[in-house]
Amino acid sequence: MDELDKLILHELQRDGRASISDIAKRLKRPRTTIGERITRLEREGVIKGYKAIIDPSKLGYRFLAFVMLKVRRGATLEGRSNQEALAQRILADTRKAHDLPYVEEAHIVTGAYDIILKVWATKWEELTHFLIRYLASIGDVVSSETFLVLETFSHENEGFPVRHS
Repeated sequence: MDELDKLILHELQRDGRASISDIAKRLKRPRTTIGERITRLEREGVIKGYKAIIDPSKLGYRFLAFVMLKVRRGATLEGRSNQEALAQRILADTRKAHDLPYVEEAHIVTGAYDIILKVWATKWEELTHFLIRYLASIGDVVSSETFLVLETFSHENEGFPVRHS
């Protein structure tokens, strides 16, 4: 990846809807060069896709929490650890059930906990149900600790840092 690739990535993160022509003008490069570079970056998986960034509060999500789970360590099933299987199960369950909050992310981590969940809830009762009924019903969850988010600061509008050499 060279400097031009990094500049293109920066432009796409700044405005994912920018046309190839607009990016070419801003970078003072031929449109065909920019188009070919973007196609290669997509093919190589550097660019994984394009999406709208949604404000969760506009969809009624009022509460954000990070839920830390300690889970029972067990034998691997079909090449997956117990932690991986549980994280995938929680993601699948919360996408299907209307009485559970939306779990945006599940991370297998090192340290005192095994899994961290990023959880969005529309109602307090939804989060309560998730914590004291749903998670409690999963035998492999040994314990949990929940952190409610009071305020968020992020680089969301800047995108992932593309380091220039």
